[in-house]
Amino acid sequence: MSIFQGLLFMPFGAGLVLVDYRALRSGWLPCGPNGFRGRLEFGKHEQPVGFWVMFVLYGTGGLWLPVFVLPLR
Repeated sequence: MSIFQGLLFMPFGAGLVLVDYRALRSGWLPCGPNGFRGRLEFGKHEQPVGFWVMFVLYGTGGLWLPVFVLPLR
């Protein structure tokens, strides 16, 4: 089970870090669905606090997932 968990968490963590990296160039971060209004996005210039909060959350999650997979026993 831990091998499956590792194989699943490593690409998820890399994906989150990739989204974070691309957000620095594009200036917006996706944040999931927003009901009937499409998807929720935070722009760097339109909503700076939301953008940087989501940037930190994506980055923390992206770095935490591979660390979580490492055997520390």
